[in-house]
Amino acid sequence: MSANEGGITVTKEDVEKFRRSCIWLRSLWLHFQTLFEGRNLKGELRTTAPAFFADVYRLFVEHLISHICRLTDEVEIKRGRKNLTVKFLIEHSDFSTAPDTLEELRRLSESIHSFRERILPARKWFIAHLDLEAVRLGKPLGAASDSEWKQFWRDLQDFLDLMHRHHGDRNAHPGAGWSDAESLLAALRDAELWREQRRREGAKS
Repeated sequence: MSANEGGITVTKEDVEKFRRSCIWLRSLWLHFQTLFEGRNLKGELRTTAPAFFADVYRLFVEHLISHICRLTDEVEIKRGRKNLTVKFLIEHSDFSTAPDTLEELRRLSESIHSFRERILPARKWFIAHLDLEAVRLGKPLGAASDSEWKQFWRDLQDFLDLMHRHHGDRNAHPGAGWSDAESLLAALRDAELWREQRRREGAKS
């Protein structure tokens, strides 16, 4: 495939910027998992500030879906303007000497975009637009199973690794993201323990 399709060639810097965006996305996912999905203070969060954490939950979900869809959008939506996406990196890189790499990247892209199709209805009808018919139906859209999410993260990690290696940065780690949301939960736990201790002390006096 030509590296100059549309007159643009992917650079190492393009790949790095895409990687950073993916790392940030992964960090958001880890924040979300820590706060709302794992062994945590889910019940306490709901009782301490139910409205606030319900809004935070919705913000996380909407932004995760929006960001994944941005990374997997078409190469060009508006005439003359390109999107830095999975397809762009494949279509504007030169794989003339690396056909096996291209084949593997296409396989990963297909799997990544299959996941996109799962969550796309939520972006189209509830996030990018407030579709009247979807609102009236009142059904959740864009749900994906835990196994589908795990496969998406594996595919994205492998895609980044191959892209970095192909563009000459063999030492770059794709990056897994990180979260310090556990520190927030620890602080809430400590506060709850402190209040409980004070209640016990007051009962004894």
